[in-house]
Amino acid sequence: MRPDRMEGEAEDFAAILYAEPGALGLISNIVAALMIATENCLDPPFSATALTLSGVHLIVVGGLLQIVAGLLAFRRWDHLTATAFIVFGSLWTSMGISRILAAQTGDVEASRVGTLPGLIGFMAVAVILCVCAVTVNFLLPPVLVAILLTLIFEGVGASFAWGRRVAAAFELFIVITGVYAVVVMMLKGVSQRYILPGFGNAPYDPLLMRAAGGPAPKNEKKKVTKYSEPMGMGFLGNVVPAAVMAFHHLGFFTDFRPAIAMFIFTTLCQVLGSFYSFLRHDFFHAITFIIYAMFWNSRAILQFLISMNFPGIMDSRINFFGQWTLIGLLIVMTIISASHNRVVFLYNIMFVIMAILSVDHIPVGVHNFTFGVTAAITAVLSLYVGMSALENSIAEKAVMYIGAEIIPSDKLKNFIGKIFCTLKEKESAKNEYDDDDYIDLKIVDTLIFTGSTVALMALSASEATNPMYAVAWIMVAGVFIHLYAARLAYAAGSLAKAYSAVVLAVIWMVWTALFLNENLALALRPLSVGLLCLFTVVMVISPSFTRVWIPFTLLMELVVITQVVTVFNTNPRWMILVTALLAAVISLYAATAEYINTFLQCSVIPVGEPLVKEKVNEADKAEPPCPLFTSRRSSALRQVAKLLDQGCVVGVPTDTVYAVAGSCKHPESIKKIYNVKGRPAEKPICLCLSSLDQLADVNPPFSDLLWNFMRRCYPGGISCVVPKGEWLRNLGLGDSVNYVGTAQSICIRVPDSSVLAYLVSLSGPVALSSANPSGGDDSTHHDMVINSLGDKLDGVVCDGKSNELVASTVVNCLKIDEGIITYFRIGCTPQDVVDAHFEAAKAEIASKSSKLNMHEKLS
Repeated sequence: MRPDRMEGEAEDFAAILYAEPGALGLISNIVAALMIATENCLDPPFSATALTLSGVHLIVVGGLLQIVAGLLAFRRWDHLTATAFIVFGSLWTSMGISRILAAQTGDVEASRVGTLPGLIGFMAVAVILCVCAVTVNFLLPPVLVAILLTLIFEGVGASFAWGRRVAAAFELFIVITGVYAVVVMMLKGVSQRYILPGFGNAPYDPLLMRAAGGPAPKNEKKKVTKYSEPMGMGFLGNVVPAAVMAFHHLGFFTDFRPAIAMFIFTTLCQVLGSFYSFLRHDFFHAITFIIYAMFWNSRAILQFLISMNFPGIMDSRINFFGQWTLIGLLIVMTIISASHNRVVFLYNIMFVIMAILSVDHIPVGVHNFTFGVTAAITAVLSLYVGMSALENSIAEKAVMYIGAEIIPSDKLKNFIGKIFCTLKEKESAKNEYDDDDYIDLKIVDTLIFTGSTVALMALSASEATNPMYAVAWIMVAGVFIHLYAARLAYAAGSLAKAYSAVVLAVIWMVWTALFLNENLALALRPLSVGLLCLFTVVMVISPSFTRVWIPFTLLMELVVITQVVTVFNTNPRWMILVTALLAAVISLYAATAEYINTFLQCSVIPVGEPLVKEKVNEADKAEPPCPLFTSRRSSALRQVAKLLDQGCVVGVPTDTVYAVAGSCKHPESIKKIYNVKGRPAEKPICLCLSSLDQLADVNPPFSDLLWNFMRRCYPGGISCVVPKGEWLRNLGLGDSVNYVGTAQSICIRVPDSSVLAYLVSLSGPVALSSANPSGGDDSTHHDMVINSLGDKLDGVVCDGKSNELVASTVVNCLKIDEGIITYFRIGCTPQDVVDAHFEAAKAEIASKSSKLNMHEKLS
């Protein structure tokens, strides 16, 4: 047992962790649906106080509590439920804000019309979630269908009173089914198994879904992480804002104030998608989702200001060029995504086209058509991209087409490297980009430069146009993005960059305040002077960052000086334009370089090494996170066997990839496997034996065909799923029978590995599962096991590189007596080899049967 683990310390079973956020999210939906149903059963008009109270309750109960449940679900590796909770949490929050705004304006009907396009976007997202939920359990789909129908009739209720009554009926259905689901999940959490039906099985098993045709993208790998995959949520975050913009610019509604609440959806989905991508060290999605969010929120705030009738803002629309920098960053993102996968690349091309056709240089009449139509197309495409990310994550394979990369990353590296003459630098920087901590800091750098670029360009354009038009871009890119970058920098352990991002955010807050109200200049003088001093500190510490920070901070210092001059009312009009434009050029170069370098994991665009580097003591070597044992010594394997006998979980080599093992003598060790891997309780764990003779000794009631087939498969990289029975207890499993396999079947594994066979012969049958966090890459070397799970294991048997790159092939033998076998997973053993074994087994049994019949006839 590991020394840092207290004797007798209890560990939570995975089912408990999995159940908690689901129950909380469902309770939140129940209360919110009941509130809306009650409101729909009453006749309007409602008082301003009633609308305000209803809105506050929807925000707190239906929104915040459900968002918390979504955050917890992401930590429990349940990306579909987490996405659903975030989506519908933002729905209730948006409806709550809309009610508060309606109470302020007194125009409830205008509020309903303004929020209808957003509801249509939510309907589309609900359809996607319903389809995906079919592969998870029986209860979630009807709940989501009820929410979908509720949204439809809420939309109808904007024009017809009977629509609200029908919506109330479906909301009551949500309450009833939600209560049952909460009971199911709470009982599961208490008893650690399903007592009531509904959640244990799915209407359609995603493991049986066939992979989409075409080659898989080489870089489309699941990250080895304890956090679930947020990509589906991030892409679905484009649906609602695109739908709102399409309806607004095509003339369905003109007052944008009621619709602004719907952009809570894109903020939550894409910021949280970026944040969880950061936690997964996924650079591409961490930056991509923030760029999407920056575009939508900037456009939304701008339309909101126009609806608020700010003076002069409509007159200067066609002259503003600050938004072109964001389009440039979108183009860079699109070029990079050519090395990601085909679907995302084509999707980003459409996004760039929409962004170009949304610029305000286009005359207003044409602009409304071009932006509205392209936004509608983007909303539809976002549904497919988001659904493919969700469904492929659920099935753990590409069941929806995403395609291979269009341009291999190596070719893109060589092309860009030749332009900047940096091909020789790639190898020296390669190791740095393999470090997760280094990637995290690069995400922070890219966000800071991205936000600064857009804000600086908007600031420079403010002197050529109306300063009010720059407010939206400065507020989102300058203030929000830098505060978000500061949060990530703190999480990455860089207080220096967190400090720099906070100072930059406050600088942009001052610019925003100045543009909103010029009369604040006098009050802002002390703050501006203080910021000049604070940013000087950033300039002093910048040599410890990459060298591109040095010219960036020097020019930003000039921008801050310009701000000080402005608040003292002595600013020449050209000073903002020149200083901001110069700083924007350097920032754009830095953002582009960091984006391309980090995605390609090599320094093809130079940004320079830090002038001041932290000294690292090479003599300091980190201790391994768990005891390590060599596979070449019998004494070491005996120590591992003792650990297994004590109920510990260890990493072991197999004949395919590395696995984690726990003795079936101890049900607690099987529970530990779920916790170590972060494996959902619905996914069964297989039983590992040392030889087929060990199984024959307990005489399970298998047919001759099944025995013949297994003798041909074992030992080797094939796992057979067979019916469960009392024979398992004769193997010494005891209560562990309830924790391996499913209620009706169990997967038997007899690996062709002398190391593992020896361990099993010493300690008895073990529960076995691949040595990676649930949904992560298979571990093909003991170093991968140590790095990904070492801090949770009680030991690792080190045997070097694995024999295979993928796990075993899993064969469904439950209907073998009917002459049928199917496949749960095609692994290292090709399907045609297994089929050949099966045909040979059938032929041998048929031959024996014919000989027996002939003998009986002769006798």
